[in-house]
Amino acid sequence: MSTTHQQAYLAIEIKPADEAENERLLAVRQYVQAHAHQSDLRALAPYVRELMGEGYQVVCGRSHIWMKRKEDTERLAIIADRLATSYRDWYEPATPSGPRASIRTEESLPIPDQVMMPANSPQH
Repeated sequence: MSTTHQQAYLAIEIKPADEAENERLLAVRQYVQAHAHQSDLRALAPYVRELMGEGYQVVCGRSHIWMKRKEDTERLAIIADRLATSYRDWYEPATPSGPRASIRTEESLPIPDQVMMPANSPQH
């Protein structure tokens, strides 16, 4: 039986409330970076709970761990698999969505307004 490994990372999704919370999150980030290769992220959860302390809810599944302040409804941070997700820290700009032009402009193709059917497809 082969085991699939995940590459764990921490994304802090909202701005830390204060310096103490920021330090806790940085400690979690360092721990996750030191233990990034996991087959099941649930193995990290007890250590994350310990690092975050009493004021936080830490919930986990096989491929994620999320944290929120106990008095808050918004997720504070998430630990996920870098190979399957792309969560960002709160201060990082959003990535553009949709088709983008090639960085090699000489190889760029125009993006058509309509979906083109292959020449050999039946017409309706």
